[in-house]
Amino acid sequence: MEPTALRSTIMSVCLTIGTPLLVYFGILGALIVRPSLQAHAIYLHKVTLTWFKDLNVPEQFGFAHNQVTPFYIPTPDGEKLHSWHILPLAAYIDNQPELLVQGSGLVDSFEETLNFKLLKNNPNARLVLYFHGTSGTMASGWRPDSYRSIYAADPVNTHILAFDYRGYGKSSGEPSESGIIQDALTIAAWAMEVAGIPPERIVIYGQSLGSAVSIALVHALVKREQKTHFAGLVVTATFSDIAQLTATYRIGGVIPVLSPVAKVGPLFEYFTSRLTSTWDNQKRLGEIIELAENFDITLLHAEDDTDIPIDHSHRLFRHLISVVEEAEIYSGVDANENLTERLKSRRESRGEGGSVLEWPTSKGTIRFVTLKYGVHDKIMSYPATSIAISKAFSSP
Repeated sequence: MEPTALRSTIMSVCLTIGTPLLVYFGILGALIVRPSLQAHAIYLHKVTLTWFKDLNVPEQFGFAHNQVTPFYIPTPDGEKLHSWHILPLAAYIDNQPELLVQGSGLVDSFEETLNFKLLKNNPNARLVLYFHGTSGTMASGWRPDSYRSIYAADPVNTHILAFDYRGYGKSSGEPSESGIIQDALTIAAWAMEVAGIPPERIVIYGQSLGSAVSIALVHALVKREQKTHFAGLVVTATFSDIAQLTATYRIGGVIPVLSPVAKVGPLFEYFTSRLTSTWDNQKRLGEIIELAENFDITLLHAEDDTDIPIDHSHRLFRHLISVVEEAEIYSGVDANENLTERLKSRRESRGEGGSVLEWPTSKGTIRFVTLKYGVHDKIMSYPATSIAISKAFSSP
C-alpha cells in the first residue's frame, strides 16, 4: 500500500473510533463539571412522555370519570407535589352517582371530596404508596395499567396514592436525592396524618428509581426513635446503588452510561466518586433488616429486563440474607450449609411464570420473586405485582 493511502486509512480509522470516544468522554466531563446536567441524566425528569395529555384529566389515561382525583400535597421545604388518589373500582361503582355530581379535575381541597372520605372513613381501607421510576410522569407508559392491576386484587378496599417527585410532571422544584426523599416522607406523613391510615394498612411500592425512593423512605422511618413499620415494602427492578447501576445501565436499553469505562477500575472510580446522587439501596436495605422490629420485603424482577439486569436483585437478596445471618435472626436454616444450595432448595418454580423464593426470619419474611418475562416496565402491570402487594398486606 502506498504511504499516502496508508496514512489516509489510518486517519480514517482514528476518526471513526476517536470521534465517538471524544464525544462520549466530553459528555462525561460535562456531567462532572455541571451537577445540574448530571441530575437531568439520572432522573430524566424533563422527558414527560405525556406531552399531549393533561395530568388533571385522568380519564385520558383510561380511568372512570372522577375515579381519580388530582390534587397537590405541599412539602415542608415549599414544593408542591402533584398527586393522584385512585379509588378502587368496586368502591367507585358503589358510590358512582354521588361521585359523578362532584366537580372534576384538579381540586384545591381534596379532604372535602367524597373520594377522600371513602379512604379516611373506611376502617378496612388499605393504601398503596406508589413511587414511579425515572423519566415520565405518574401517568406515563405502563403506570396507569399498573394502578388498575394493583386494585384488581382488592377492588373494594385498596386505594392508591401516586405522585410526581419534585421537578417531574406538574410538581414544582428540581430533583435531587435528598429532595426526593423529602417528597417520600411528605407523602407518607400525609397518608398517616391527614388521611389517617395507620402504617400497618400501608404498603410501600416502588419500581426502578422508585424502588430506591421506597427503600430510602422505609430506611428513614426505621432510623427514628419512634420507628414506623409499614405492612410491607415491595420493590420492582431495583438495583444495588447508582454507581453499580451506571456500570450496566443503558438508557432506553441502548445508550450506555458508564459501561464502556466500568472495566477500567481507576477510571470508573473517578467518575462514580463524583456522582451527586448515590441511592445506596444495598446499604439502606441492610440497615432496615438490622433496625426494624418487623418487616416484610419483596424483591420483584424480570429475567428479560435489559434496562436493569436481574443480577442487581440477586446481589441484593444475597446481601440481605448475609445481614440476617450475621444478626442471627434467621429462622429454620442451617447457616453452615452452602448458601447457593439453600437458595436452590427453597426456590419454588412457577414454570414459565418464573419462581418464588421466601426467606423467613424471626422479624419477618424476605421474598425474591422472578418472572421470566416482563422486561423493565410491563412487569408493573402483571399479576405478580398485585400478588406481591396482597401478600404484604396479609403478612403477620
